[in-house]
Amino acid sequence: MSAGEPIVRVTGRAEQRLKTGHPWIYRADVREADAAGGDTVLVVGPHDRRLGRALYSDRSQITLRMLVTGDLPAGPALWRERIEAAIAFRKQLDIDATAFRLVHGEADLLPSFVVDRYGDYIAVPAL
Repeated sequence: MSAGEPIVRVTGRAEQRLKTGHPWIYRADVREADAAGGDTVLVVGPHDRRLGRALYSDRSQITLRMLVTGDLPAGPALWRERIEAAIAFRKQLDIDATAFRLVHGEADLLPSFVVDRYGDYIAVPAL
């Protein structure tokens, strides 16, 4: 594991859900968390297998919202790429409206993150 990287260890049931494509891990399937709310964490399975990286919540029943699987990084470049892809997709739709959602959370592979456009203004809700 990377030195200093926040880690969350999960159950076999959580690992099975991830294998079927489920993007969330619930509090009941977290064995151990060495992280603070809001951290991007390394998710580790019951046999020390790296399952991916996720956003960690210490308050929600949905404790982990997966960003990537395997050993891929989940830093600023990933966020930038996915935000640009979301905006490009909405642009291609040629939406005839002055208010619409530019980034739509899990649908754009950016869990819990939404960006709305209202005319010339962009709104990002506070977490």
